[in-house]
Amino acid sequence: MDTWTGGSLVVNYSHSFRAPSLEELYNYGPHAGTLSFEIGDPALLPETGDGVEMSLRHNSRNLRGELNLFYYNFDNFIFPFAPGVVEDELPVIEFTQLNARFLGTEANLDINLSPKLWLNLGTDYVDAQETDLGTPLPRIPPLRGKLGFDFNHGGFRVAPELIVAAQQHQTFTGETRTPGYAVMNLKASYTFAQQHLAHQFSVKVFNLSDRLYRNHSSFIKDLAPEIGRGVRLTYTMRFF
Repeated sequence: MDTWTGGSLVVNYSHSFRAPSLEELYNYGPHAGTLSFEIGDPALLPETGDGVEMSLRHNSRNLRGELNLFYYNFDNFIFPFAPGVVEDELPVIEFTQLNARFLGTEANLDINLSPKLWLNLGTDYVDAQETDLGTPLPRIPPLRGKLGFDFNHGGFRVAPELIVAAQQHQTFTGETRTPGYAVMNLKASYTFAQQHLAHQFSVKVFNLSDRLYRNHSSFIKDLAPEIGRGVRLTYTMRFF
């Protein structure tokens, strides 16, 4: 639905049905990816859900923005959790299900500061709880924000960004809190175009300050932090 010049409002409703996966039903043993001992539950029921999403968007020459709001309600929501038990020297992860609801928002705003420079802002937040007792669900990301710039000149592009996350203190039974963090990343590239062919040389530097931080949604956050400072070089050739 159009609202003002360059603006639109979009509303969606969805209904979902998901049968339990084989892993959720029958896993019983070590999992190398999560460094855990996974235990499924053959008695799991199908998961059903209803959701409403609303998106308010704007797109003009000097301003681009999008605000998304969502609400989902699930019956028999299936998720893994750690009961605090050890098996074969690995923490046990069990699959269970509860009625749950998810409420959240995501916003992005791009502002044209000059013909060659954009300011990029963003934030997202999710509040997820099981609805019988109001206990937060496990491994839900905290409030996060992004501040970045995008500079383009000829074939050059430079895009530094700062990502900030609050501490996550809304935890499930047996789950530990995760401290907040701030991480700086940088992307840069040069594109050289020829007839029907483009060469792109790019570099990505992540965690510039070599910050020690942990991701609350990671199964192994208490054992291993996120990756430290790193550099990735890429060459891409495109035909057109």
